Amino acid sequence: MTSKTSLSVSEAVFVLNFSNGVTAFDKNAIKFFEEQFNVKIGQGFTLFDIFNADLATRLNEKLVFCKKGKFQILAWNEKESVKEFRFYISPIVQEDQTISSVSISVELNNSQEALLQNIKIEKELEYSKQFYSNLFNNNPDAVFAFDLEGNFINVNSQSATLAETSTEELIKMHFLPFIPDEDKEKVLEKFSSSLNGKSPKYETRFISTKGTRKILEINNIPIRFKGEIIGVYGIAKDVTKQREIENNIIAERQMLKAIIDNIPDYIFVNDKDHKSILANKKFFNKILGKDIDQGTSGYSPLDYYDLEKAKEIIVDNEAVIKTGIPVINRPDLIVNNEGKEEMVLLTKVPLKDCEDNIIGLIGIARDITETYLNNKKKDLIFKTIKAFGDKPTFKEATIKALRTFCTELGYDYAEAYKVSVNNTKLIRTCNWPILNDNTKNSEEKVLYERGEGLPGRVWQNAEIEIRRSREGSLLNEMQIEDPSQIKTVVGIPITFEGKLISVFCFGSYKHNKEIKKGVLNDVSIQVASAIERKRSQEQLNNFFSYSPNLIAILGLDGFIKKVNPSFERKFEYPESEILSQPFLDFIHPDDLQKTFEAMETVSIAGSDFEIRCRKKDGSYLWISWRFSRFFETENVVFVYGTDITELKDHENLIKDNAKRFKALVQEGSDHISIMDRDYNYLYNSPAVKSIFGLTAGEMNKTNFRDHLIPVDEKKINEDLLLLSKSKRLQLPSYRITNKTGDIRWIETIVTDLTDDPAIDGIVMNSRDITEFISQERKLLESLKRYDIVAKATSDIITDFNIKDRIIQVSESATEVFGFDKVESYPIEWWNEHIHPEDHDFVREAAQSMVLRGNQNLTVEYRFRCADGTYKHILDRSYLISDKSGKPQRIIGSMQDITEMKRYLIEIENHNKRLREIGWTQSHLVRAPLAKVMGLVDLLLNYKNDLENIDEILEKVLNSANELDKIIRHIAVQTEKEI
Repeated sequence: MTSKTSLSVSEAVFVLNFSNGVTAFDKNAIKFFEEQFNVKIGQGFTLFDIFNADLATRLNEKLVFCKKGKFQILAWNEKESVKEFRFYISPIVQEDQTISSVSISVELNNSQEALLQNIKIEKELEYSKQFYSNLFNNNPDAVFAFDLEGNFINVNSQSATLAETSTEELIKMHFLPFIPDEDKEKVLEKFSSSLNGKSPKYETRFISTKGTRKILEINNIPIRFKGEIIGVYGIAKDVTKQREIENNIIAERQMLKAIIDNIPDYIFVNDKDHKSILANKKFFNKILGKDIDQGTSGYSPLDYYDLEKAKEIIVDNEAVIKTGIPVINRPDLIVNNEGKEEMVLLTKVPLKDCEDNIIGLIGIARDITETYLNNKKKDLIFKTIKAFGDKPTFKEATIKALRTFCTELGYDYAEAYKVSVNNTKLIRTCNWPILNDNTKNSEEKVLYERGEGLPGRVWQNAEIEIRRSREGSLLNEMQIEDPSQIKTVVGIPITFEGKLISVFCFGSYKHNKEIKKGVLNDVSIQVASAIERKRSQEQLNNFFSYSPNLIAILGLDGFIKKVNPSFERKFEYPESEILSQPFLDFIHPDDLQKTFEAMETVSIAGSDFEIRCRKKDGSYLWISWRFSRFFETENVVFVYGTDITELKDHENLIKDNAKRFKALVQEGSDHISIMDRDYNYLYNSPAVKSIFGLTAGEMNKTNFRDHLIPVDEKKINEDLLLLSKSKRLQLPSYRITNKTGDIRWIETIVTDLTDDPAIDGIVMNSRDITEFISQERKLLESLKRYDIVAKATSDIITDFNIKDRIIQVSESATEVFGFDKVESYPIEWWNEHIHPEDHDFVREAAQSMVLRGNQNLTVEYRFRCADGTYKHILDRSYLISDKSGKPQRIIGSMQDITEMKRYLIEIENHNKRLREIGWTQSHLVRAPLAKVMGLVDLLLNYKNDLENIDEILEKVLNSANELDKIIRHIAVQTEKEI
């Protein structure tokens, strides 16, 4: 650290323990300290033992930093000397990482160059001292200088006054003791920045030597020498009172701000350029969407509203500023930064300066959204209930309610759903707006199951559901021109008494449409009541309009006040005619007394009476009337009627059936009997006498098998065994012996009714068919004869079944027409073979036979054979009808008259020629004959008078010749015909 070229440079090194003083030093130290400081260094010496107080104090201050492990340097000039000492202080770290000693190296620099430099510096310092003397001594603020370690090296009197000590004592001190602990870090950081060339300005708290606390505003400026920072210059201004005043002002402002910020209203102050000067927390948070700590000034409506809305607000503000006319409690709708609408009472008043000039405006907006929403909710509920009251049908009322919701709450589309009858699906019933007339066809095609889609989730959870377009599909088959325009959908459950009765869904074009769940919940409760009431009303109206029963409102003044459509349809009177006549005019005369008696008990609900009422055509219907409810104030009664005409007819029918039953069973020819399981007779109808010759009492003592012919008994017993498998069977015809010993043929149907408590037996319905058997035998003989006749004759025998439209033909058809032998033909096939020219009149004749009941029909027509030729047919038919006269069959005989027809044609042709010959005789022969006869008459009667007899005779001869010629011609022609 010393130079070989130095004139007089020395150095010394010693170790200083913080507790024990000097503990070691090199061999030069003794001589160095004797020469420079006139001290003989030794063990245990302190810094104050070696150096003067000023230097020792400054070195001690350096030791504070060394204890923290920091290397320190100190440059020191002895007064009135050009000597310069440099101290290099290094901390010594022990094995236990503690620092209890330092190594101090001291250098002395007394070169000529340094001497000259010191002289120059002294001059500069002297100039500086003179220059800054007034700054230090006359400055009202504290002015001071620090060395690089933060020790005071120069202070003015204000500094001492501030520190409440003398300048001499202050110069011996470091600045840190004056700084409270909470500010030390900040002050040291500012001091370090000054050592790095910066000039910080800051405030800090200050504690004087007497404990007085103050607030200082400090400016630190680096002191540079030859480009090197050698210290820090500082100016400290006591701003304690100023800060107290400012703090009071700030406190007042904070208190005012706290009051403003905690007022629930929006508060804002704008200048004439519409920029904010002041605003409360709610305005910043809700309108600007900013934290109030970010500053409250400089914002205009253009910064927090869209352009159109901002311009509207600026125009409104401008009107207040220019005219000075305030706006007081004006309702206004605003949108906060979250997109939610709020209703406020807006007040704007001009802001004036001390000279009464308008410099801006003050605005207060009181949030009345809750009150507004409550009023709006009440209004919406009223309009919705009114919609269900105004419209005649439930659907029309629902559509109007949807439109009201959309209009009042700002939605663009709506749908309504109902729960299916089987409670398995939601069905869309209507929507708004109505796109076209075809929506009705697609409404009830949109279905949702529980949990499916937005409507299904609303149904499942019974809660309001919200869905945005970014989350997926919204609603199926929306009845709107462009469904993609809908960005937000909300579904609302409509429940009544805990049961979901409908779901309303509303759509909006806005992505972030605000959904007021509270309003929707409250309104849905009221809407549920209105819906249920309307539905009940519609059901009641439907019941009144579509009920098949008769419903009327009857006035005790004798007139009907109201009737349902069934009333009009039943009696075929228009309502006006029913209401304009006394109701007694419609009652059968024989039932008037019954009606008067019923009217006397009209106040007793549920009393029934049956009377006959007249229809428009004069006929009467049996009606069962019931008085439902009597309204004493209105003096009317609700009456319900049921047409019991058919019931009355059925009752009469039952009576008739009872008579018929008596006639059939008691007086009928069939034998009705009831037997036990062993076929012992328990009951016998009176007809038993005509068949068995026994009375019912006598028959009851016998068994069914007692009356059977032994030959038939075995077969009947076998058949009766089948009754165990079948409840009903028909026995084959069998024979019995009656009381007189005659054998009768019996036909019986057996029914097992042993499991029927009312019968508890086996029922037999028996009929005497002895005569039928006899006739059957005769019929068989007739059939045999018929078969023989059919074979003997060439006629075709036909049997047409009218019901089955099948015609059976005899075998002769094969021989006559050449068709293959077939048992039967459909009548259509048969009709197709009739000649087209004959078809219509043959068909008309046959239909006339069936429709008019003509038993006999004879008709000629042509019929096509298998080879395509036609034959002439003479068809003789006979109609067979049942007992009621209804046609059943037509028996016919088809005779082939083709040859006869040919002969008749030839005869007709022969007769025609004969007629021609006769004409010739009657005309050609008669002419000459008439001449002859005339001439002969002349000769006989007038011969004496005639002069030309010869001429006449000649004419007679000529006529005779002419006649002979004609006769000869006739003879020849006749011979040809023969």
